[in-house]
Amino acid sequence: MRRVLSLTLTCALAAGCAMPAAQAQRTAAAAAAAPIEDAEPEVTREVAAALARRGAGAGTAEAALLRPCPAPLQLELLRRSTDGEERSYLYRVRCPAPLLASATYGKNAAIKRLTVQAE
Repeated sequence: MRRVLSLTLTCALAAGCAMPAAQAQRTAAAAAAAPIEDAEPEVTREVAAALARRGAGAGTAEAALLRPCPAPLQLELLRRSTDGEERSYLYRVRCPAPLLASATYGKNAAIKRLTVQAE
């Protein structure tokens, strides 16, 4: 019985069956999230410019996601958090197919990490 359960769980994880539920929860939470006040518009402009540069690039999945978006990119701040000297921002990118962009600023006030995914 233990082998069957272990094999079933392994197959489910390998097939990606466990992943969509977590992704669906994240997407539903972001979709339900209303934009918050943007107290740092210069950060938003910098993130929008970085996303525009990535969208102009070629051969990446992020470029393919960003290419259909109208210029200039319109961002809505959904969440801002801090962890020590790092600041993290979650934005909704207003495109024909809405996207979520996550940006993390390090202690040197520069973008340390920037990711884009479908909402």
